[in-house]
Amino acid sequence: MKQIKTLFARLRPGPITVLIGAIVAAAALVMSRPQRPAIEIPEKAWSVDVIPAVPSAIRPTLELYARIESPQDARLSAAVEADILVVLVQDGDTVAAGDELLVLDDRDARFELLQRDADVQEIRAQINLEEQRLRRNKESLFKERELLELTVSNAERARSLYKDNLVSLSNVDDTAEELKRQELAVTSRQLIIEESDIRKQQLTAQLQRAKALRDKAQLSLDRTRLVAPFAGVISEVDASVGDRVRIGDELMRLHNPEALELRTQVPTRFAARVRDALSAGVRIGANAEFSGADYPAVLTRLSGQTREGSGSVDAYLVFDAPPQEAPLGSTVPVLLSLPAEVDVIAVPAEALYGRNRVYKLAGDRMAAVDVDRVGERVSADGRSEVLIRSSQLTSDDRIITTKVSSATNGLLVRIRQGGPGDSDAMLAAGEGRPGS
Repeated sequence: MKQIKTLFARLRPGPITVLIGAIVAAAALVMSRPQRPAIEIPEKAWSVDVIPAVPSAIRPTLELYARIESPQDARLSAAVEADILVVLVQDGDTVAAGDELLVLDDRDARFELLQRDADVQEIRAQINLEEQRLRRNKESLFKERELLELTVSNAERARSLYKDNLVSLSNVDDTAEELKRQELAVTSRQLIIEESDIRKQQLTAQLQRAKALRDKAQLSLDRTRLVAPFAGVISEVDASVGDRVRIGDELMRLHNPEALELRTQVPTRFAARVRDALSAGVRIGANAEFSGADYPAVLTRLSGQTREGSGSVDAYLVFDAPPQEAPLGSTVPVLLSLPAEVDVIAVPAEALYGRNRVYKLAGDRMAAVDVDRVGERVSADGRSEVLIRSSQLTSDDRIITTKVSSATNGLLVRIRQGGPGDSDAMLAAGEGRPGS
């Protein structure tokens, strides 16, 4: 009996033995349970719309904003300092070329003109007097030369008679002295004539200067009456009767509504293309929207420099028929049509990923394609489209136009039936969302 108890004491299991036994029993139960068949989850196919990748010649368009300006936009200012006597126009008045707009006090200008005219008359009198002196001196010179010839004859006769002992040496000396005196008289008369010529030239120059000052005074008098340089509409009248204006003070503004133009800014990347088209005589048309109506226009010129810090170039457009009473400074939307680009494809903006990638349909999978972005355009139904070009696209390819958030190479897709779909509607229906 004692031996049996000893044997049972040796076989009594410890905690580790119990734990190992439990693990073995649990594993046996798991391995012996019935096997359930595996469930395969099908790969999600994204519903997408596609368009054919058919290249063609398309005119890119730019959606811009332009400012209405006028090349005939004059800021009329005072040319003289005077008081305003009469203001003949008001803001909004239409005037013709040459119409009188404003009258200044002209008394100071008239007095100045009288003084300058008197200066001219005085110098003319001096010139007349100098011409008379010159004429008389020339007559006197003629006579002095005649006397010189007689004196020369007398001197020669005296020397001849002296050789024959018919006259004394004193007589010869007297005739020689008279000859020298007459030669000096002729020389002095010639000098007087030359000085007279110089004085006449000086007086002529003074006369020209006096005439210029007189004409300037006349111009100042004329400018006391402000007239319209061209036909147009008056605006910004800043003048009142009794005001004292100085030279350069702005009085009013005049612009020609028939010579309106649009100034907009074309991005620099399109400037070279536009400039080449203008040089080749290609018409670059546009449509400007004003008060709910479209007004055709044409681009006529580009600025010669790029605006600092803007990355754009000023472009100027002329209306085919300008809108009536369009206020200067108004900003209007403009749709500018650029020269046509060949071998390009128009795709919706949603089809573009980043700046230069689209996806085409490769069987039932998405395949990425790198493209060159040529420009944009607005389609006939008003949608914004991107113009792309790529050597990796052929006319047999189809471009995926639905924006897929998890787009990647090899993603499974299916073409949605019933025409182009709405990405937002797809998301609401559970399509296009991973795991839906």
